[in-house]
Amino acid sequence: MTKTNERLALVERQRRFEWQLARQVQTQVAARFVAGKTHDLLNLVQIVELASLELLRRCNPDAEEFIADLRKAADDAKHQLREMMAVARPEELIVPGAHVGAAITAAVETVRAASTIAVDLHLAVGPEVATRCSEEELAHVIYGLTLDAATAEAAVAPGGPSPIELFVRERTIDGKPWLEIVRGARVELAGEHFDLQAVEAIAVKNGGELAHSERRGGGTELVVALPVVAAE
Repeated sequence: MTKTNERLALVERQRRFEWQLARQVQTQVAARFVAGKTHDLLNLVQIVELASLELLRRCNPDAEEFIADLRKAADDAKHQLREMMAVARPEELIVPGAHVGAAITAAVETVRAASTIAVDLHLAVGPEVATRCSEEELAHVIYGLTLDAATAEAAVAPGGPSPIELFVRERTIDGKPWLEIVRGARVELAGEHFDLQAVEAIAVKNGGELAHSERRGGGTELVVALPVVAAE
């Protein structure tokens, strides 16, 4: 009963994080929308600005004051729109997050302690390797991968689920260092994999991806690929 309660607590912890992540993604989508519309408005203001210059050339001196006001309004609008774009689409600073080895090891220990899920962790990364992911994000990647696998396994082998294998390794892709968190091949069920939605959102948010790969003999291998960020 204790293990069951601890596993439910882990699931609830994952769900709270997923809702928080969903709100962050919605905010980012809204920000991109605002930035795009602001850019369109800036183009229109620039057209007004260019038209006022042409009016100044063609009109008599009596219209100079009106044209000056028009140009000032366009200049003010342009300045304010650029400020809005800076807020909606701030300059992204790529900084290293948590050290991968320590964060993932701690997350796996949490899964083992809080549930009946058996996890075999194969760690092949240096102690200083980091991605853009925070310690919390890396933990929830592990929670998502293991909870999803355990849910599928329980449906096909309720009597004795096999251990979940996780391989954490570095790879060079197109001359750049990447981290891969690989969940070993398993029999997958059809349908929605709710826990993997958060995993994919975390990967994409931090410049990576979640990939599925069919394996010989059956089963699907999942790979969370994240770019490695050099320490400052």
